[in-house]
Amino acid sequence: MRRRSSLRSRLVVLFALGATILLELTGALLYVGFNNQLENGLDQALRDRAAEITLDVQEGKLEIRPGEPFAAILEPSGRVIDATVTGARRSPVLPARELARARQGEVIVNRRAVTGLGERGRILAEPQQAQDGRSVIVVVGESLDSVIRARERLGVLLGFTSPLLIGVIALCGWVLAGAALRPVRRLTEEADAISLREGGQRLRQPPGDDEIAHLGRTLNAMLGRIEASLAHERAFVDDASRELRTPISILQGELELARDLPGDAAEVERSIASALQEAERLGRLTEDLLVLARSDRGSLAGRDAPIDLRLVAQRVAGRHAAGVEVAVKGEATAVADEGVERILDNLVANACRHAASRVVVRIGADNGWARFAVADDGPGFPPDFVPVAFDRFSRADADRGRGHGGSGLGLAIVAALVRAYGGQVDIGMDGDLGGGRVSVTLPAAAPLIVSSSP
Repeated sequence: MRRRSSLRSRLVVLFALGATILLELTGALLYVGFNNQLENGLDQALRDRAAEITLDVQEGKLEIRPGEPFAAILEPSGRVIDATVTGARRSPVLPARELARARQGEVIVNRRAVTGLGERGRILAEPQQAQDGRSVIVVVGESLDSVIRARERLGVLLGFTSPLLIGVIALCGWVLAGAALRPVRRLTEEADAISLREGGQRLRQPPGDDEIAHLGRTLNAMLGRIEASLAHERAFVDDASRELRTPISILQGELELARDLPGDAAEVERSIASALQEAERLGRLTEDLLVLARSDRGSLAGRDAPIDLRLVAQRVAGRHAAGVEVAVKGEATAVADEGVERILDNLVANACRHAASRVVVRIGADNGWARFAVADDGPGFPPDFVPVAFDRFSRADADRGRGHGGSGLGLAIVAALVRAYGGQVDIGMDGDLGGGRVSVTLPAAAPLIVSSSP
């Protein structure tokens, strides 16, 4: 597998490519601008020379002044009146097409191998009026050899200096990229050396408030979250192991007792009943753990449908009314699924276990929210239990409960289900009954209307 180049190398390549494009554009613009400047200066010099000859023509002097490198005065037909180059009298100075254009206005053309101008020349021709009224064409020319040499020197200069500048820029990019990425490399080495088995390890925070420092803070915050999550998972596994160990041990003991006393039917029946009770407890605990696992995966929310909270509460109350009065007050319809019954079942079971004699389920709705609260007349929640009430395997003090307590997962499951429905849950003391109270808020639905036949 081909190894991918480092970020530093890619940055240097980008530096070099950017410098190449920039220098190419700059060189092209410089070359074009320099060439235009040379040609404009040459054209202006030709116009100045043509203007001097025009003054002589307008004064009636149809002769070229001495010292002109290349000049001619032509009739509109192209016949030479006077010229600095004797060869111009034998061959046409301007071709027929350029001569026709020159009769209409100024013409500037480049010509090759013009006598008196060398290999390349630039010629200006323009119509003028002589003193006697005759029309003539004034022609002046200048060699382009100096312009061509200047352009060639500029091209050679750009050709030699551009690679050198690109190399210097690439080297500067290499140095700058190395300096900028050095803190990142240090963070990478430190992160690679961190072991999650040793808690509290963090990266050294880079100084300042730039992107690297922000990266260091972000990585440290992520390490803190990972560490907290791992600690939470370890505690969850430890608590789950302890909770599962008890019913499994009891179940195993009862089954062994039933095996060892085959002749004692009453004792065997008691052992089997106890084993079934522990198996049911083990099943409920396993189901609770599965619910929490689905909550961690974010797959708790099921279908959304209108749920009559009063009917669900009455059904739950019927299951837990033995020894404790469970009253249901009010009505509302929530948008949820069958998990609402599990919420109420956990809350009512918890309230019945801690109540002195009475549990009340209050139901209502307002501002698009359906609300229900489960309260009891027991001792209430200890103050130090309230902040951790919805944590997994969290239990209140032993003096709050009556008989065997639960596994400490009931309120955690309530919180997980309520969050899945987009609601809220809170815990506190009930002002009317004086005991504990758990309130749940869920999205409300329109009341269910059941039509009856006449």
